[in-house]
Amino acid sequence: MNTYLTIITTVLVLTQIIRITQNYISLRRQNVLYKKQLEELADLEISKEDFEYQRKAYRLIVEKLEGEILAPIGEWKNE
Repeated sequence: MNTYLTIITTVLVLTQIIRITQNYISLRRQNVLYKKQLEELADLEISKEDFEYQRKAYRLIVEKLEGEILAPIGEWKNE
């Protein structure tokens, strides 16, 4: 019985060691990828001008959509 318990315990410990190793490898790969993507983002110089263009585009989109949505309602009320 002791031999059986020793074998089972050894197998469980080995399984856990393998899982820890796999997790370490996976986290290390993710960390390398994360750092690489972060460097790419740091290289993109985002300026105030970019934010202004984004705000302007958003306003134009909202105006266009409001015009498309509200125009049929105005026509319906005039009929």
